[in-house]
Amino acid sequence: MYFLNDVVSDIGVIDSFIIPDVISLYLALIAVEVRAGGDNSDPAMPTVIKAAVYLSCGAGVFYLLGREIKRRANYLSNILRVIELKRLGDYLQGDTTNILVVVSGKVGSAEPLNCKQGLLSVFVEEKAKVHFEIKLESGHLIKRSLNYLLQQNETSWYLEDNTGRVNVVEAESAVGFRDILNKYPLNIPSSEIFKKLVKPEGFKVLKYCCHESALNIGASLTFVGEAVRDKAGNIMIQRPKDLSFLVFGGEGSFNKMVSHRKANAEIYIFFSKVCGTIVVAMAIMYGVHFVRKFLLPFEWEKNKDLRKRSEKTISDSAAVQSMKKKKKKKKRKKKKMKMKMKIKMKMNLQLHFVLLNL
Repeated sequence: MYFLNDVVSDIGVIDSFIIPDVISLYLALIAVEVRAGGDNSDPAMPTVIKAAVYLSCGAGVFYLLGREIKRRANYLSNILRVIELKRLGDYLQGDTTNILVVVSGKVGSAEPLNCKQGLLSVFVEEKAKVHFEIKLESGHLIKRSLNYLLQQNETSWYLEDNTGRVNVVEAESAVGFRDILNKYPLNIPSSEIFKKLVKPEGFKVLKYCCHESALNIGASLTFVGEAVRDKAGNIMIQRPKDLSFLVFGGEGSFNKMVSHRKANAEIYIFFSKVCGTIVVAMAIMYGVHFVRKFLLPFEWEKNKDLRKRSEKTISDSAAVQSMKKKKKKKKRKKKKMKMKMKIKMKMNLQLHFVLLNL
């Protein structure tokens, strides 16, 4: 989510074709899940199907988002980069009245402002944050915080390098302008802060803090905007009509931003490939089972009957073999008994003859 908000705020709104694609993909996969999950005879299959659906949705979202970020990064990297400001006039000759460019330079002004930190600036803003509570008639306390502007001053300024300068118009509307301001804490008496603040009954200040935001002279900035000539023929950088007006602080910040976007795009595409690979592996593992379970139910039942019959045949054959073994044991016992009887009769006859001889 961080990268999505970052892209929208820095580059502009993502193209509208992505959202319908993602929604269509999600609905199609949910439909497959509903159809396949109708038979709950195998409790493991619905879980596998849900996991495959979620991974497929994740792969689609990651791929579309990565592709869009990469497309935007490539678009920004292809914008005309003006290395020297003196050459900016060469691009605005003939029929070319405006052109999208990337310009870099340091902040300068003919009439700089003095901020309370003793630094020269072209934009100074003082804000206060107040934490307060209000006691209602019922006795309940409501705690709130309020941010409000104390004062704001600005002077005309420009970007300059060793070769020339160019004016910047409406820089406050550029995306990222608040990030390039330097913030300093201020010690302002509470009476000066609250003299213009309308206080309701039961209002009580808990704590407050003030800070000053300033764009200092000499700060290195990079603008992505439209280069045009004003009525006097001077070149200036302004907000494009159909694109976002971007500003970055620090030297080489624009190149770092583009490379960072491309790296993020590759990460998203890599995640989409990982999710897709897992889905394919799950499809291979459970594909045969899915086909036999849902597309060939009669064959499945037939195989069940065959398995039951084979198991019954095996059990019957085992019972027959056990009966045969029992019969063999009985025959052996009978033979042993006959042999014992014969031996006993012989011994009795011999004893009888011995007694007669005596």
